[in-house]
Amino acid sequence: MSHWFVVLTGGIGSGKSLAASCFEKRGITIIEQDDISREVVDPEEPAFDQIVEYFGYDILNEEGSLNRSELRRRIFSDQNDKIWLERLLHPLIGHRTMHHMHNAPSRYAIVVNPLLHTRQPQYDRFVVVDTPVEVQIERAMQRDGMTRELAQKMVASQAARDVRLRLADDVIVNDGATELVDEQVDRLHRRYLVMAG
Repeated sequence: MSHWFVVLTGGIGSGKSLAASCFEKRGITIIEQDDISREVVDPEEPAFDQIVEYFGYDILNEEGSLNRSELRRRIFSDQNDKIWLERLLHPLIGHRTMHHMHNAPSRYAIVVNPLLHTRQPQYDRFVVVDTPVEVQIERAMQRDGMTRELAQKMVASQAARDVRLRLADDVIVNDGATELVDEQVDRLHRRYLVMAG
């Protein structure tokens, strides 16, 4: 069971998933808060009904699940909607994350949290995947098929790059080839094994 925890963060399109996969192939448990955020809004979960009540039935896909792209568009168009949704979901996501952390079988565990912009005491190490802003925007547009305007809004809504870098214990630079990320992860992994004891 893990007792030593690393948080991995970075803006949209920075390459958090790439870095996390490099740790995972070395046997480290990865806890993706994006996955947890999808779990807590499943139709069987209590938050689902609250979201439908607040946003209306037009927030659903034809098969009855949440239309995540429409929800994203709505919350980035109206700050009040964004605040309401965060107040509902953040405590649920936090509780489920802690459960996964304390049941992780690897020597240390990594929590991938795209929204983190403050240090939190449950994490022993704070790692930032850093990418130039224009690269983030291009990757978000290519990966998710979003407009430049929405990609820019999403980048702007997250913690500023310089804020994340000031908080970082370690930085993974992702502005080039995949193998360069893997090399950086390998160095960090060996160090973390020692630090985790």
